[in-house]
Amino acid sequence: MTQHLTLNFDGPDALARAALAELLQRFPQAHFTELDPGRYTVTTDAATAKRLAQQPQWRAALAA
Repeated sequence: MTQHLTLNFDGPDALARAALAELLQRFPQAHFTELDPGRYTVTTDAATAKRLAQQPQWRAALAA
């Protein structure tokens, strides 16, 4: 089942892109779309969404 999350980086905007690059490498099956600096929507499977929601420095919420 496809899940939609919103991820918010808990740190300076200047570090958000580097943190995103790490997520892109670790979760290549997830599709990230930037909403604002440090804020992204993610479309992925349920298992990956659960793992993304547990990442340090990121806050996750299910997207509407």
